[in-house]
Amino acid sequence: MSRALDQISKSPFTRRIEGARLPRRFNQPTFTIYNERTDPVEHVSHFNQRMTVYSKDEALMCKVFLSSLRLIAMRWVDGLKAEFVNSFHELTQAFGSWFVTCDFDDVAISTFTLGLPSEHGLRKSLTGKPVTSVRQLMDRIDKYKRVEKDQQQGKRKDKVIPQERKDFRSDRYNNNKPRRDYAGQSGPVIPQAVNAVFKEPVH
Repeated sequence: MSRALDQISKSPFTRRIEGARLPRRFNQPTFTIYNERTDPVEHVSHFNQRMTVYSKDEALMCKVFLSSLRLIAMRWVDGLKAEFVNSFHELTQAFGSWFVTCDFDDVAISTFTLGLPSEHGLRKSLTGKPVTSVRQLMDRIDKYKRVEKDQQQGKRKDKVIPQERKDFRSDRYNNNKPRRDYAGQSGPVIPQAVNAVFKEPVH
């Protein structure tokens, strides 16, 4: 898990891009979010049209472009090497070459699988028994969630049952143990000495 978080936290942009200051009064335009099924070239063209005023600002173009991507494409970004992108042109070239040359199902499955930690159970399942379509991928994810949920509920029951047994033994022990009834206690009463100190002499 920690390796996956480290990978996500690493920026794919060089220090020149990552450290650049963004405009103070920048109002981000509304984009059509890339859904991995549309033509990536058309998406880049659409993005360029919406960002025409800021086209000279490489850092801004790179960082804002990521906000036009959806889950699968963002997983692709997370998989890029640190400091891999030094310009908006390099970013769009890598984006286009990846999503144009690959089949959508293959891209979605591969990107999702690689985005999981290496020790993750779902990744091991997808690697050991690969799926061939997004529909199969979603079915596998749902199945994994159900199994994981059942396992968590089973662990909770295991924690509750021993406590209940312990309480039962405790109650049985307390029931068998003779109790003292101080209110109705019978038998001789042992007198106790009372020490009293009088300040004045008693006549």
